[in-house]
Amino acid sequence: MQHAIAKWSRTAALVLGMASLGACVKYDDKISIGPGNGSENFAIWIQLGSWPNTTQYMVGAESLLKGAVSLKGNGVEVTSKADYGIIAKDGFYYYPSTSSDNSKLSKFSFKDNQLTTVRQVPFTYQSGISSYCFANDSTLVLVGTNGDRNKLLCSVVNTNTLATRNAELPVNPIPGGYAGVGARSLDFVDGKLYLTLAYTANWPDPAYPKAIVAIFDFPTLTLVKQLEDGRSVGAGIGNMWMSATAVDNKGDYYMLAYPGWLSATMSSALYCIKKGTTEYDPAYFVNLDQLLGGSGVAMYGIGNGRALVKYKALPDDGTDAEHIMAYALVDLAKGSLIRKLTELPLDKGEMLQTITVEGNNAYIMVNSKVGKDYIWVYDIEKDAVTPGLEIAGGYDYLLRLDKLK
Repeated sequence: MQHAIAKWSRTAALVLGMASLGACVKYDDKISIGPGNGSENFAIWIQLGSWPNTTQYMVGAESLLKGAVSLKGNGVEVTSKADYGIIAKDGFYYYPSTSSDNSKLSKFSFKDNQLTTVRQVPFTYQSGISSYCFANDSTLVLVGTNGDRNKLLCSVVNTNTLATRNAELPVNPIPGGYAGVGARSLDFVDGKLYLTLAYTANWPDPAYPKAIVAIFDFPTLTLVKQLEDGRSVGAGIGNMWMSATAVDNKGDYYMLAYPGWLSATMSSALYCIKKGTTEYDPAYFVNLDQLLGGSGVAMYGIGNGRALVKYKALPDDGTDAEHIMAYALVDLAKGSLIRKLTELPLDKGEMLQTITVEGNNAYIMVNSKVGKDYIWVYDIEKDAVTPGLEIAGGYDYLLRLDKLK
């Protein structure tokens, strides 16, 4: 567990500072990026400076298809309000702070490059949150742990009022010889909550060697079933700014298991639970290390049974910062590689929110090593990659890309 905290701390050091995106660059009458008159459809987060001398900023964009932004005083500094563990939906942000000096649940609006507090309430039930989903447009579900990290705690939030119902989730007991439990990905699937989780040991011992998903009835939060499989570990993703699960158009649920620090020997993998069942599909298991030539770390569904998978294309030095990450298109149902997106430069940083999907476009934000940085546009129907919005120089890290509307 100590190593889990150390790994998170390195990520926090990376993301606890974001830089302003600069002055409006207008390319034609239809595309305008900048302070923009309430027209923000996307928000981009960028880091300026090195830990601990960093600052957090965000900026809105009307379109990601073309144009440019630069670091010249545009955007809003949000260091005192929020950090990277924030949730975007429908033009609002929800921020569950569990720090001892700011135990509040906040709702912000983001408009005209201003992050404005809509409502705040005390939030002390959980000590750390790593999972969330929306059960409907006005119901946000947050899952995390208590201070000893031996209980999984759930908060069901009305997003209009921030009224909250709290409950402990009745998962199976921590196995003997292991120290704690961690929540990972959370999804609302066919009227139920699907929570991936991991049982952790004291560092440097590996985690309990199972890929685990617990299925809960909603809204009662009673445990329907807890599934385990011993071919991988680390199902889902243990943070609030990446995706590792997808539900296809048939209603089948897929999850990526990424061992990372949980195991030095197991491979990343894909699992499937067919719609209407509460079992892993016994005929389905995909070794992603073999399929991609490197560990899969995140997965974003793009429709029609396909997903974009972020994976390690080069050996990992453990810093979470080198330019080793690449992207591939995977057929989830067949468990096969369609192709690697070789048009993209290698990305740096594992623990980043780099993909968002809108209609026929998947937008991929890449921290390239040389040349210009873009938010790349993957045309899903045409299977074509082109550079979109340029992020001009003067920053240290592209961190997060959110679809607001």
